[in-house]
Amino acid sequence: MKQLLLILCTILLLVGCSSQDEKAGETQETKDSSISGDTEIADNKKQANSDETEAVDFKRYFKPDQSIAYFLGEGNEFASYKEKTIWLSDEYVATVVYSGATVMKIYRVLEDRIDLVSDEMIDETHEEASYPNPAALDEFSPMETSLAGPLEVGTIFGNWTITETNLTLETPYKTFENVFVIEESGDDFTNRKYFAPDVGLIKTESIMAVEQTEEVVVTSTLENIELP
Repeated sequence: MKQLLLILCTILLLVGCSSQDEKAGETQETKDSSISGDTEIADNKKQANSDETEAVDFKRYFKPDQSIAYFLGEGNEFASYKEKTIWLSDEYVATVVYSGATVMKIYRVLEDRIDLVSDEMIDETHEEASYPNPAALDEFSPMETSLAGPLEVGTIFGNWTITETNLTLETPYKTFENVFVIEESGDDFTNRKYFAPDVGLIKTESIMAVEQTEEVVVTSTLENIELP
């Protein structure tokens, strides 16, 4: 009889341990599942934040439609110029620059970049210039990428690299915040362009080496904007 009771107690003990082990296993699996779920949520949030950071509205890097911008030049007689901005559509922007001669440039604004699709001298002034139909511009191949994201140091497009961000730049027109700089360089020259949100190009700078110990610096800086 004692032997039978001992066997029964042993069986009950084993069943109890097995049940506890199963509960412990289920608890651990629940914890692991919870941790995995939390990690996945955190990863999704990081990805969403990353996507939001990289999203750039490139339309913000042009001046308002029908506006005329005046740039003050230094270092060269043609460094001063005026620029008229025409929005041909939501996707195409034309700029007409007059500085001794008149040059019309047309840009295609995409979600991830700005492409230059036309760059030519014209006989008319910006008041007289005629502009192409936006539908016809769809057939134009890009000549170069003028700007691309993400807008952070190290981004490269064509010959240009973003070298600085979050700058404060004082101009004769106003002081701009959140300015970024793109740069291209060669053996004897360095070109820089400065951009600000909602205005676009606010300054250009060209540094040319004419001798080993001498440089020529030419700048054009935004002086005023006339709105329609």
